[in-house]
Amino acid sequence: MTYDTIHFPFQVHNDASVSETAYLTPEHLPFGTRLEVTPSSAAVEPGTAVVFHCTLTVDDQIIRPGCDNDQGFLLTAWRVANDADERWGSCFYWLRPRVRTRLDWSRGSWYEDHFVLHGVLSLDTDTSVQLASQLPLSVRIRVDVENDGDSEGQWHTVPVQPGGGFFLVLSLDAPGGAIARSQAWFDRTDLLASSRSGVWESKHALTPVIQ
Repeated sequence: MTYDTIHFPFQVHNDASVSETAYLTPEHLPFGTRLEVTPSSAAVEPGTAVVFHCTLTVDDQIIRPGCDNDQGFLLTAWRVANDADERWGSCFYWLRPRVRTRLDWSRGSWYEDHFVLHGVLSLDTDTSVQLASQLPLSVRIRVDVENDGDSEGQWHTVPVQPGGGFFLVLSLDAPGGAIARSQAWFDRTDLLASSRSGVWESKHALTPVIQ
C-alpha cells in the first residue's frame, strides 16, 4: 500500500526586539521517511511570526503498517547567532503508520419515530489486509437533531459486520420537519487508520415517502 503525503505547518515567533534568522532541522527522523521544509530559512522580524511548510513522505517498502512501527521525531527551530546557532524551540511528532480506512453512508430514513442509517467501512484497495480478519470492530455515530434552532446530539456505538457494513436503528421522536445530521467515526486500531464519514442529513417525515 502507499501512504498519504503529510503536510503540516511549523510556526516560529520572534519576541525579541531585533530581527532573527531561523531554520528547522529534524532529529531522529525514522529510516524510510523524508522531510522537506519550505523555506529552508527565513528572517523573522520583531513581534512577528513565520510559518514553515513541512512535507513528510513515508516509504511503504521500508515502513510497514502497524503499531510495532510507531516512531517519533523531534523538529527543532534554530536561531542563527554569530558564535553558534541556538535552539529556539522544538516539537515532537509521532508517526503511526496504518492501513487507510474509509467510511461511507449508503442509505437512511426517518419516518415517524423509526430512524435508520446504513453505512460501510472499507479499506485501502491496494492492501492485502482483509477487513474480516480484523473483527470485531465498531463505529461511533454522532446524531444531532435540530428543530427550531435548538440542537441535541447523542453518540451511538454499532458493530461492523464481516462485509464492512454497519447500521443504526433508533426510536427517535421529534416534530415533523426536524433535521437529523449524522456522522460516523472509526477510531484507529493497531493496524487500521482512523476515518470519518461525511454528514448524512435525514428529514423527519410524518407521512410515508414513496419512491
